[in-house]
Amino acid sequence: MSTSGINLSSILSSINDAFSGKTNGIDVQSTVDELMQIERQPETQLQQQQSDVNQQISMLGVLSGDLQALYTAANTLQDISGGLDGRTATSSQSDIVTASADSTAAIANHTVTVTNLATISSSYSDPVPSTTQLGGVEIDVAYGDPNNPSGQDKIIIPADDNTLQQAASYINSSSFGVTANIVTDTNGSRLVLVSKTSGAAGNLTVTSSALNFTQGTAGVDAQLNVDGVPIDSSTNTVTTALPGVTLNLGSGDPNAQVTISVGADTNQATQTINNFVSAYNTVISDINSQFAVDSNAQEGPLAGNSGLRSLQSQLLSAISYSVSGTGQYVNLQSLGLEMQDDGTLKVNTSVLNNALTTDYKDFQNFFQSNSPQGFGAFFGNQMMQMTDVTQGPVALAVTGLQQTSQSLNNDISDFEARMTSMQQELTQEYSAVNATLQEYPLLMQQIASQLAGLPSSKSS
Repeated sequence: MSTSGINLSSILSSINDAFSGKTNGIDVQSTVDELMQIERQPETQLQQQQSDVNQQISMLGVLSGDLQALYTAANTLQDISGGLDGRTATSSQSDIVTASADSTAAIANHTVTVTNLATISSSYSDPVPSTTQLGGVEIDVAYGDPNNPSGQDKIIIPADDNTLQQAASYINSSSFGVTANIVTDTNGSRLVLVSKTSGAAGNLTVTSSALNFTQGTAGVDAQLNVDGVPIDSSTNTVTTALPGVTLNLGSGDPNAQVTISVGADTNQATQTINNFVSAYNTVISDINSQFAVDSNAQEGPLAGNSGLRSLQSQLLSAISYSVSGTGQYVNLQSLGLEMQDDGTLKVNTSVLNNALTTDYKDFQNFFQSNSPQGFGAFFGNQMMQMTDVTQGPVALAVTGLQQTSQSLNNDISDFEARMTSMQQELTQEYSAVNATLQEYPLLMQQIASQLAGLPSSKSS
């Protein structure tokens, strides 16, 4: 059993004490534990190596998540319905009409005149005495043009629903084209029917042999003029007049011309750029932290990882992408995204704002041009390679470290098996030694007794 280099003084001292009779044998368990502690030192080193490797894998996992966030931010730059394609719509008279726009809306000014708003038709009955039995009453409702209705409902109140409230509840629980409510004033209670369809198509004509109905509000379409084109709308929310633009009508004034201005959403574009810069800087800072030297002149755990160096090189190369033929902006620097000494980006707000407010088309082309390839598509493709789950630099680094960790785990398992066998052998050996030491005092007594029994010798 190899125990070379071990300080055996304490063990030898125990044996000497046993020989001299000071103790009754040795503590086998303590002796074996002391020997095994020394023998296990290489295993402790293996475990520390595995812990270091697992720490590197964990750090790469964080970096991988930050890389994925950067990939998402880069895709937003090239997405034609993303943050750089947002639109705003403003109105010169918001009390008459307001507007909103999506990314498909063209940047332009439009003139809108609202003649009248769309209305929802209603009809109400004469006051209904509380003693009136409404069960079995028929109410006929026609929709649209009274002379040529587009639809009809025949409402027959169930025999058990005699009260006005019961009649209204029945109508509301059914699939008729109207809703019912009860209005009560000093004249009594009346049944009110309101069309579920706004505009002329929902105009109500209500008749009944038991109840007399009067039209409260006629259903009419909204009438407006958009850039000289007359438009009818059944609702006051107009989505078909201008592609990508929703007009919300607030009031009618045939003499008022309202200007609707559709423009780029520069606030959203600024936020999109800032989000990209933040995501990029997070990744670069992750990498920089590994190469920074601490107070003990030590770099981070990943400083020696070749995959990290490769990733850093790819990122710095990709962010420096330059292209011509998309307008006056050729790289991020020309847009105010300035690279710092540590590789991070800093936004020059005044330069960026100038690009957004004066040359938005060129700004957008730099990121989203198809031919030549804009920055968004280029950087997105680069990120797709960097974040590849099998061949990306981080993925390859993780795979290598996982293999190392598994190899160390196997070494630790093999070492542990040897240590178990060694501990058993040492226990057997020192148990035998202990048994011998425990028998030694008795043996010495027996020898002394035998010597005492020998006849005295007179000769020298």
